[in-house]
Amino acid sequence: MPKLETLPLAHRDKTKLRRQLYGMLLFPVVVIGIFWLFLSFMFNSGFADDSFGIYMMVAFSVLFFSVIAYIIASTAIDLKRGIKSRVSGKITDKRMHWATTGDRPVYGHKTRTRNRRSYYVYIDDEEFSVDYSCYSKARVGTDVQLDRAPKSGITLDLQVLGQVEDTHVAQKLDEEEKFLEKHIPHTRYTPKDHEALHRVWKLEIKKRLVRSSPFITIGFLMIISGFWSFVVLLFPIWAAPLFQCYRLYVAYRNYNRNKERSHKRGVPSIVEDKFALTSNRYANSSRIILTSGPLLVSSTLYDKLFIGDKVLVYKTQYGNVPLSIVLPNGEEVYLV
Repeated sequence: MPKLETLPLAHRDKTKLRRQLYGMLLFPVVVIGIFWLFLSFMFNSGFADDSFGIYMMVAFSVLFFSVIAYIIASTAIDLKRGIKSRVSGKITDKRMHWATTGDRPVYGHKTRTRNRRSYYVYIDDEEFSVDYSCYSKARVGTDVQLDRAPKSGITLDLQVLGQVEDTHVAQKLDEEEKFLEKHIPHTRYTPKDHEALHRVWKLEIKKRLVRSSPFITIGFLMIISGFWSFVVLLFPIWAAPLFQCYRLYVAYRNYNRNKERSHKRGVPSIVEDKFALTSNRYANSSRIILTSGPLLVSSTLYDKLFIGDKVLVYKTQYGNVPLSIVLPNGEEVYLV
């Protein structure tokens, strides 16, 4: 369990809460203006005769402004109380949630899609919502202090507690530097590596087909419907399938060259951070941040890796595609 403390608000904390409060007080004024223009247009177009539509608009307005009023009231209460909650502990995990919402087309308007990202950190396995600035500087395994407004839940600050520079830390950094500079000789492919190469090629085919199929379908429907003029006019629609075909050709060439070369190269890496990605439209995934770059892994492998682990990532000679990763205990786990 994380350590919880109640402290008085600092001057910068009050400034941040006041800015939040002023912004939320100004926001309803702008929204009321937009609503007034919208309702004026709807009433002039005969919308006033539709009682059900009016009730829906009133219900939506009450719900919307109730949420705004709650946010304003909770922020004002935090300022009046003058206290904040401090959570101290170790970051055990991180999560980013990607929410995608879309509006249905109404009265000839196009569908609008909005993306919203929410960031969460786990302090001693307890989840807390934070903004991106705090999320980016908090890495798994570090000790932090998180200051939050108790009523509104606004993140006031997150500080990473520094480590004392001693001989053990200096020795660890020296060992990590030597590990990253280690030269790993090229290794011949095993039967499992050839199977992984084939799976990579099949995944590439599937990905390119999925990305080009909407454009091909639209073009094919235009052709069979006799809209040849639109086919010529909308010639950029064929650029996407052609580009995907080119990428597929490059992947096929690399696939054959890797099979003929029959060698893979090892890249020494150290796990720097890791986080989970969740979404309301796409499959959840797990990512680890290595010194050699980010890597998409399975949930099982995600749980096996810890910050500071020295691993060996095997990649293809051509295409630089990760095939497998060797854990500190010598276990080799394939990524595809």
